[in-house]
Amino acid sequence: MAVIVELSLPPESFPLGTMLTAGTDLHIEFERIVPVGADVVPIFWAWDGDLDAFEERVGDDTNVQQLVAIDQVEDRRLYLLNWDIPAGAFLEGLTTTEGIIRNAHGYGDEDWEFELLFPSQDQLTKFHNVSRENEIEYTLGKMHSLSEAGASELANIVTDKQREAIVLAFQRGYFMTPRKVTLSELATELDITQQSLSNRIRNGIEAIVEHMLFGASEH
Repeated sequence: MAVIVELSLPPESFPLGTMLTAGTDLHIEFERIVPVGADVVPIFWAWDGDLDAFEERVGDDTNVQQLVAIDQVEDRRLYLLNWDIPAGAFLEGLTTTEGIIRNAHGYGDEDWEFELLFPSQDQLTKFHNVSRENEIEYTLGKMHSLSEAGASELANIVTDKQREAIVLAFQRGYFMTPRKVTLSELATELDITQQSLSNRIRNGIEAIVEHMLFGASEH
């Protein structure tokens, strides 16, 4: 059965994060990262800092093949990064265990916070062993199984804010064709940015779909 875990990781154990935030006050938030073979091509948001200087610094890193700014919403800029994973890095454990980063956030020199999804408990155990072999230290937080969470426990799958956003979008006709309301109008009603609302709806729906697919696969 699929397993979701939360963990925190010091910057020195996450070379990619260290490269992105070193010596800055930037906030970095990854979109979902799905390793494919030996390749990990992350997409992430960056904000609260000199993004032009950030692009120049990261682009000069020897591990970086390409950094592309693909979108901007207000003061947040969305990037795609092609890079080489250093041997023994944290992401190596994910590529060998088919793990998925559902969410990750880092700020300056503080610890990185992750929410990870593994196909099974065995893969999570393997990830733990690979991390220990590579001397990757992390602090494990909450852990639960998707297939163990029934429909009555959906609150454990989505956050209160995600549920609020999805319910409001449904009630106002956002999912209808044609749509009865715009994302901007919904964001104004909730008094949040359009990007924040988009993230809540997308992440909440993805979590629900994962719950349904992984749970059903075990029956």
